[in-house]
Amino acid sequence: MIPSARICVLGGEELASAVVALGFEPSEDGGEVVVIDLRDAAARSRAASLPTARPRVFTIGTDQRELVAALGVDASRVVVGCDAPQLGPAIIAALPARHRSATRVVVVTSVRGAAGRTLLATNLAVRLALRRHVCLIDATGTGAATWWLRAEARPWSALEGLASELSSDQLSVLAEQVAPGLRVVGGPSAAPSDGLLLAAMRAALGLDDIVIVDAPLVVDHLTRQARAMADRTILLAYDDPLSLAAIASLAPSEEVWMIASQSRLPRLGQRDAFRSLPRDESAVAVALERRQQIGGQLGHAYDELAELLLIDAS
Repeated sequence: MIPSARICVLGGEELASAVVALGFEPSEDGGEVVVIDLRDAAARSRAASLPTARPRVFTIGTDQRELVAALGVDASRVVVGCDAPQLGPAIIAALPARHRSATRVVVVTSVRGAAGRTLLATNLAVRLALRRHVCLIDATGTGAATWWLRAEARPWSALEGLASELSSDQLSVLAEQVAPGLRVVGGPSAAPSDGLLLAAMRAALGLDDIVIVDAPLVVDHLTRQARAMADRTILLAYDDPLSLAAIASLAPSEEVWMIASQSRLPRLGQRDAFRSLPRDESAVAVALERRQQIGGQLGHAYDELAELLLIDAS
């Protein structure tokens, strides 16, 4: 989750406005990250006097690409222009790691399609909403989460104009209230931009106790942005060669709750399975027909996972 942070802004009003739009507190001296507009001579001069140990993010003009590349600057810390949706992920990546507190943002993703990701995300949301206020964000653009919840959420395309200014109050009006304690954001038929997804996640945190993001595949850039904001990632996978290859590509330091879908295996490749979901076709068939919460053995497994998340969120 993005923590509240002060950002040292060395540049003009456009850069400062972008930092504010992202929900950070701008500063001219102190800050956990220094954002420097390399097109501004005064900003470059002031940056030279700051401690070099403080993480830096750079905004540049298109004519400075080759210069920063020649200097070996980390490309993830360089943004062309001062566009908030592009600047946000770079600042998030540069923020120093903090001790993780109670889980509030959970990203549910998978290594490939048809693993039961949306089924898990919606069932967790329904179960958690019995005891906490929950916002489910469908970042896939398919509208599958809203289908399961019998809701008609606004399409992301209708919200794109709010990417730089979406507030919790606005989201409370725009989100679809599905049940007491449960609201959903994101309808079909296109996924949100990076900036809009991050804005929606941030606004949801101001409304509800737990935010669950039904995200695309784990390798998708949108999922990477969501995971940078998240406290917890739940990754569904099969034990087929394609899934195991995708798991192997994850960095060893990436902490995830690995869920074995339709498998009792204790490990998936080189990773321990955090939990396993049983194969329960009859329960899924009933849920599909009635568009209702999963029961049976699979529902019991979802109950256990929801309980673990409640503990993680306390």
